[in-house]
This record gives sequence, structure tokens and C-alpha cells, in this order.
Amino acid sequence: MRTFSFLGFLFCASFVFSQGPELLRQQYGKSPYDYEYYRKWNFDVLIQPHLSNTTNRETTGRLHVDVGANVHYRFTKSFGLSSGVHYNRLAYNFALENDSSLDRIRFLRFPLVLSGYPVKRLRLSLGMAYHWLIEASGQPPPLTERLSYPKGVFVNSLGLMASVHYTVWKRLSVSFEYRFQKRSRDPLQRETQNFNGLALGLHYILLNPNRTKQ
Repeated sequence: MRTFSFLGFLFCASFVFSQGPELLRQQYGKSPYDYEYYRKWNFDVLIQPHLSNTTNRETTGRLHVDVGANVHYRFTKSFGLSSGVHYNRLAYNFALENDSSLDRIRFLRFPLVLSGYPVKRLRLSLGMAYHWLIEASGQPPPLTERLSYPKGVFVNSLGLMASVHYTVWKRLSVSFEYRFQKRSRDPLQRETQNFNGLALGLHYILLNPNRTKQ
């Protein structure tokens, strides 16, 4: 939680050091809507390799790739809200003497994040994500074939996320994200939904973010 406290401080600081509407009016005699003609609404598509692992089991995480799309709304020059839908896969091997089997889980991931824009190319985001379970499968001992876990072993869950985005060229941006997910009804259950991970993203913005004044 110290990590999220620090990230939350940076997120809030981005607003403190951003130019507010009154300061812009004093300097340029214009409102932020006149000074920078950004789009209020925009969309992006993404591809996001990530490495995630369990936090409370002896396991080894597997590298997977998320794909998805986001919608963004900017209330002001320095503040916005984003959501979307991502196809999210997780996999890990147990690292036990009598169990080296592989679990695979598939979710639809729905993020909801607040974003700050401290400078033109940089965006800081902090929020949560809802994970809607599609399927989970594994091969718990002594089974010799993979099977789908019955209902209730894995369930829908919430998670937290924090990310940094940087626009590298026109509509193309990269991101670095930390994510954390926790949902365990039975701490003694072999399977777990306590995960954390790191992700690198490549995003393509569908509309020109620097729309000229009509």
C-alpha cells in the first residue's frame, strides 16, 4: 500500500503544479478551452504485454499479452477520466515438489481511472479495474488431464492499478503499469486470485488529440 500512497501523492501533485484556469486567463487572457484545442472525447486501442504472478502461493508467473480499447474524457486541460474493455489472460505454474501444474485464467477487464496531465506528453493514471471471469482451468494433482474449474473456485473480482503514459510520436504512446488484484474467500484453498504484475503498453489514439479551432 506504500506504493499506492506514493503514486497517489504524485497524481495529486500533477494537479497542483498544472496551470489552472485563472492563471491561464491572467497570462493569456484566454480560458484553457481557448488556449489549447484538445478533444474532450478520444479513443485508443492497445496491446499490453504483462508479467503477473500470485502474491501468496509458491508459483512462477507466465508472460501474456492483453489487447483492448479505451475511451477518454477530459474535463479540463489537466484532468480526465478513462474506461475501456481489455481481454486479460493470467497463467502461473505451481512450484511445489508434488505440484508443477499450470493454471490459466481468462477475464474481461474493465478499468476506470482518473488521469492527470502535468505536461503535454505525460499522463499519470490511478484507478481500479473490474475483472469479469470468462474461464479458469488447471490440472490439480492427482488429475492427469486439464479441466475447467467449477463455479466458485475463481470468481469476478476488483483490482487496483497505477500507470504512466508518454506520447512518443503524434498518436502513438507507451505506458508502464502496476496492477494488483485480490479476491480470496478461503485462504486455505489451493487456487488463489491474489495477483500483482507489471505491464508495458503500446497505445494508438484514434482521433487527432490536437484538434484545431473551428
